[in-house]
Amino acid sequence: MSRASEAKLPAPKSEEFVFGDWTLRVVKSHIMGSQCEASTECTDETEVEKLCNLCRYERLLTLPSLPDMVFANNLLQIKHKSGGSISFSALSALQCVNDQEDTLQVAHAEVWKEARADCEFAQKVVKPYDWTYTTDFQGMLAGGLKAEATTERIDLDKLRVREEIKFYEEIFLYEDELDDNGSTRCVVKVRVMPSGFFVVFRHYLRVDQVIVRVNDTRLYSPVGASHILRESSTREAPIPKLQVCCRGCR
Repeated sequence: MSRASEAKLPAPKSEEFVFGDWTLRVVKSHIMGSQCEASTECTDETEVEKLCNLCRYERLLTLPSLPDMVFANNLLQIKHKSGGSISFSALSALQCVNDQEDTLQVAHAEVWKEARADCEFAQKVVKPYDWTYTTDFQGMLAGGLKAEATTERIDLDKLRVREEIKFYEEIFLYEDELDDNGSTRCVVKVRVMPSGFFVVFRHYLRVDQVIVRVNDTRLYSPVGASHILRESSTREAPIPKLQVCCRGCR
């Protein structure tokens, strides 16, 4: 896509929802382009704040490549009237991707390569970074909002109770199909009910014939509260050990 055609793309759409002392802001836009989008091409001397999305990502990230689909402008921000906030964006999530392989990633890559010896992509995945773009990002805190340990937990049973949905959005941050050999996807969902608001930030990974992994961060704030509960979890399993059952299975 040329720079001229990218310049004609619609501007990001922003929406806000006020819930008590909290303001939830959602920004949605198109996939980031594959070349500099600035009217005057970015250079090494260009200040970070003035860089186009692609050049800013390349400047701030240490990854040798980016996911095929990055929604650079997409954002979920939850801000308290006191100024404290937590936000979710593709850049912040990708900054938590390991830029050097760990043993677990290498082990999976080797199994995958053996299973796909004739696949060109499989021969180049073992690079000095996490080629699955797995992130353990839990949200960026700002404005004085701080994380503190607590024994209080999110009541998931309460969240299963049917309530009116006053506000709901699903915000995609990035996605890559690993050359049709799997899927890695980062998305955040938010819903507001009369009893409170609930957020799920999820990174989902599937490497064909190898592994499925889900990293979740959940946020919940009951109506009238000035705090947010935050919990994180990781679930994974080798694909050969997974069993898929249909309704007719006994």
